[in-house]
Amino acid sequence: MAKAKKFDLEDPTPVLDDEDEKTLAAIDEGIRDADAGSVAPAEKVRELLFRHAASRPNIKELLLSPVARLEVILPKRGTRKTRPPIDLT
Repeated sequence: MAKAKKFDLEDPTPVLDDEDEKTLAAIDEGIRDADAGSVAPAEKVRELLFRHAASRPNIKELLLSPVARLEVILPKRGTRKTRPPIDLT
C-alpha cells in the first residue's frame, strides 16, 4: 500500500509563474469587473444558462420540425456512367 505524503504547511512549494498573456489578461479583466461590481452570482449565471439552453430546440425537435425538411435532389439509379471493367487476363 502506498504511503501518504506529508504536507509541510510551514514551507509551501513555490508556484511557478508560467501563465501566458491571455490567462493574465483574463485574470486582470475579472479583477476589474469584480472591482466595478459587474459580476453576477454563480446561481444566477446557472439559471440564465439553463433558461437559454431550454429555449433552444434539441436535436430531435430540430430534425422533426418542418424547417428541417428539404427536397434532396438525387440522380436516378442506374443512369450514372461507369468505367468498363478492367480485363485482368
